[in-house]
Amino acid sequence: MLTERQQQELNRAVLQYLEPILHDQHPDMVIKLQQILATTVDDDVIPNYLEKKWSTVLRLQKKIIDLQNELANIRKIVDSQYANNSEGVVLSKDKINWLPYNATKTFATLSSQVINTVVVHPVLPNVLAGCSDGSLISWNLATDDTAMPDKYIKAHTRPVNKLCWSWWPVDIGGLKTHVVASCSGDLSIKIWNGSNYSNIRTLTGHEHTVSSMAFSRTNPDMLYSVSRDKNVKIWDIVNGYCIKSFIGHSDWVRDVDVISINSKLSLKTIEKSNLGDFLVTCSNDHSIRLSHAESGAGLALLIGHSHVIETVKFLPLTSNIWLDKYLTENLGLHPTIPQELVDYSGYTDTLGYKYCISGGRDNTVKIWLLPPPVLMPHRHPLPAKINNSQGWLLADLAEHTSWVKSISIHPNGRFIFTGSDDKTIKVWDLSSLNVTGKVKCVRTLCGNEGFVNSVEFARINGEIADKKDDENTAKTGQEEHDEIMTRIEGKMRCLFVSGGSDNCVKLWS
Repeated sequence: MLTERQQQELNRAVLQYLEPILHDQHPDMVIKLQQILATTVDDDVIPNYLEKKWSTVLRLQKKIIDLQNELANIRKIVDSQYANNSEGVVLSKDKINWLPYNATKTFATLSSQVINTVVVHPVLPNVLAGCSDGSLISWNLATDDTAMPDKYIKAHTRPVNKLCWSWWPVDIGGLKTHVVASCSGDLSIKIWNGSNYSNIRTLTGHEHTVSSMAFSRTNPDMLYSVSRDKNVKIWDIVNGYCIKSFIGHSDWVRDVDVISINSKLSLKTIEKSNLGDFLVTCSNDHSIRLSHAESGAGLALLIGHSHVIETVKFLPLTSNIWLDKYLTENLGLHPTIPQELVDYSGYTDTLGYKYCISGGRDNTVKIWLLPPPVLMPHRHPLPAKINNSQGWLLADLAEHTSWVKSISIHPNGRFIFTGSDDKTIKVWDLSSLNVTGKVKCVRTLCGNEGFVNSVEFARINGEIADKKDDENTAKTGQEEHDEIMTRIEGKMRCLFVSGGSDNCVKLWS
């Protein structure tokens, strides 16, 4: 099977390997081997040649296994595509509809470092993980060496529960840079310089475990946090003090998300609303609360989960085109929702939100329509009067077999990623709601060997609106949506990461 040259190289490699073993006790055998193999070892032979050849074989075997796994995943995707087509749901191959299917890189931590949270740098190809031993670990996604982290920081004395990046650069001591916040069971929140991960500020004031945080988009200096002490706190991270604190839940507050009108994805330039930020929070009390940040007033309550709610997110306005279409054509399925509410322009022009999504320990993901608050001149928003200030449950996503821990939303607003304790990540397609009557799971990512505690799709920083756009230019809703998608496609980064109890951060491609 071997050529003459390959045979000669193999013989030299074997002789080179055996010579030092036989030299002392059986020198005559070395001479016999040279005669049998018809070769000698000279200076031209690479040191440890046989071992290097064998390690090359092992690497090739590993590569073959990886390619076989990748081929199996592609076959699953193709089969899923045909299944989707049979139900009228089509997955485009355009970049704007990019979806991950295979874990291409794994960044491992120590056995004591369960990963609770992962985030992608807003600009750089870096991923940052918060671990159960209180450490922060950063890796460069572009490197081939996954074993060596770029940065290791012993940040907290208890587990890190959440990490979040600022939406905009923050002016700290005359230096503008993105910052990242970490919160922990040690009751503290720490602010880190995004360039070198030096500690800038430590925020204290919570009386129990700090569960989650979110930066304001209207004010880069403002951070919201929630805790097991039931409080929602608003922080000035530049000066390091708590601006406001209020209680809205009767039990441990697990997660918080924030939205405001200036995060609106629109082709029209709209003045920033003077209403400020709106918050959505979830709790162990099985409820979701919509609040006005500045006043702390509760505006709506969402009841429907039967267990602890782990995570909640506002759906971006780019999701509205799919959900609005479903409601318009299926309003009979939701008789308590008035038609004028579906068409209410105040959601996009004044509030900046319309729908939200939640996941919890009842193994379900739920999509909600939020009622608009009562708006009066020169007053803070008041609780919604429609439906007794309660939101409407539009859809249940119920294919997970264990707790749903985290939710991430695709930049196009169409796809939802959910991570669960069943060791899977599911990808849901909102466009299927109007086609099949339910939100279809179009892909299941299986690669994590433990609970999936955190998932994140690299976000888009900045606004999509262009100041050159003419507000008076008449565009249909579909035309405006298509143009927004084109702009998002030009800015989005196809980076998706996950982390969990298998002590690994995975980069999906």
